[in-house]
Amino acid sequence: MLTSRAPLCCLAVISVAAACSSSGAPRDPAPAPPAPAAPAQAAAPPPAAQPPAAPPRPDPDLARDQEEYVTDVMAFAHSTHDEVRARMKLGSSPLKDEWNRWEHEAPMTPDRIKAFYKQTTNYIYELAEWHLFVPGKRESDVALFDDMRTKYKPKHILDFGGGVGLIALPLARAGFDVTLADLDSKTLEFAMFRAGRHDIKLKIWKSDVEPAPPEPKYDVIMCMDVLEHLPKDVLHDVVDKLIKLKHPGTQIVISAPFGRTAVHPMHMDLSDDTKQQVERLRTELPPS
Repeated sequence: MLTSRAPLCCLAVISVAAACSSSGAPRDPAPAPPAPAAPAQAAAPPPAAQPPAAPPRPDPDLARDQEEYVTDVMAFAHSTHDEVRARMKLGSSPLKDEWNRWEHEAPMTPDRIKAFYKQTTNYIYELAEWHLFVPGKRESDVALFDDMRTKYKPKHILDFGGGVGLIALPLARAGFDVTLADLDSKTLEFAMFRAGRHDIKLKIWKSDVEPAPPEPKYDVIMCMDVLEHLPKDVLHDVVDKLIKLKHPGTQIVISAPFGRTAVHPMHMDLSDDTKQQVERLRTELPPS
């Protein structure tokens, strides 16, 4: 996770290949003379015992959150408990396959990319499996919730691209003033369904059809796993909009795993322009 004070290093991984000869094969060094035998030494002492790993962060709400989400999907999709869990356990595969079908049918232009995200229901299942049933991700979310309470202490939070609300809804339930922003889509429809079903006060910004969110400025703006989905021109437009919502003390929280992979073929690759836009979002303020 990136905050406004964190470097951009987690956005890219750089590997360095080993040097090779001009033929392309690794050089074979000339054989070295045998080394003289080393004098006998006393056996090294055994390594010191490592301290035990820290216990996992207490998470008393996990079982409730898991079961509540599954029950909500059952009501929304008119499915059984077993059907919902079976589909969740497929992880990202159905979403990947759906994207690949769309890409096979026609080029994924910005308009088709937006249409894809507006119609898909796969995120309802894929995001829940990741956030609620993968321990490392759940621990990261709980740490973020704790940071909101103890570190940031915001009045207004914007969760941009927050999908089904797996971060926005717990924060709103905890008493924060939260705006969930996403395309006017099936995923946002489900988030609104959940908020209404549990009487959670949640503000909504349908960012593709509404020009601005409910609040003029936000104390925290989160972009969690969304920027890597945006084509170049869309990313520029989004960054311009979000900068206008900042004040000098706004905290920017970003997670952005750029780079197309077999598992995530919908992710955009990292470029110099992408880095510049993320840096603008982190550091730039609107004109006074």
